[in-house]
Amino acid sequence: MKTASIKIKVCGLKSVSEVKCASDYGARWYGMIFVKSSSRFLTYKQAETLINNTPSCIEPIAVTINPSYSKIKNLIELGFKYIQLHGDESTNFCLDLKNEYKLKIIKAISIRSLKDIVYANKFRNIVNWVLFDYKDDLLAGGTGKSFNWNLLSNKSLNFNWILSGGLDYNNVDKAIKKTGAKAVDVSSGLEIKKGIKSIELIKKFCNKVKST
Repeated sequence: MKTASIKIKVCGLKSVSEVKCASDYGARWYGMIFVKSSSRFLTYKQAETLINNTPSCIEPIAVTINPSYSKIKNLIELGFKYIQLHGDESTNFCLDLKNEYKLKIIKAISIRSLKDIVYANKFRNIVNWVLFDYKDDLLAGGTGKSFNWNLLSNKSLNFNWILSGGLDYNNVDKAIKKTGAKAVDVSSGLEIKKGIKSIELIKKFCNKVKST
């Protein structure tokens, strides 16, 4: 199926059927979570199964928080070429991954105020995409909560960015129109309960984005 013009990343997938559905309905990327405290956590063995069954039109992304270099090497050995950093990783660390390990990078930035968007500018010539997510004092991502979309309204940002945080098929069209997002990320909005994705919700979300 043709990929949506607004790029879609579905995050926290754990089964081949979910990956195939996301691919069939036009998602550009899917995320696998390598954070043990997450209900969406995958082992390397589980990830290997998904990578080996990934259609060519969708790209797997390893989602991590402050990963060690040994973990980075393990993920590369599994076959990952794209990594999402969801911690407080520095610009120098990102440069290392880009130059030494030839990784493509999504850097997550938690948003509460305009100063957080200003901070994101530091990464603009280093990472491939900046992902804007809700700022939670306890959780790094996957909270199911949205930040104030008005912070991105009428902004001309000179880097690629992805809208994340509390999106689902009921609100993603409004979010895109409010922020002008060219790429969106979803996880909890596809779940029937924490960590359990719904094939139907994946279809509904992707179809809503493509019709926006």
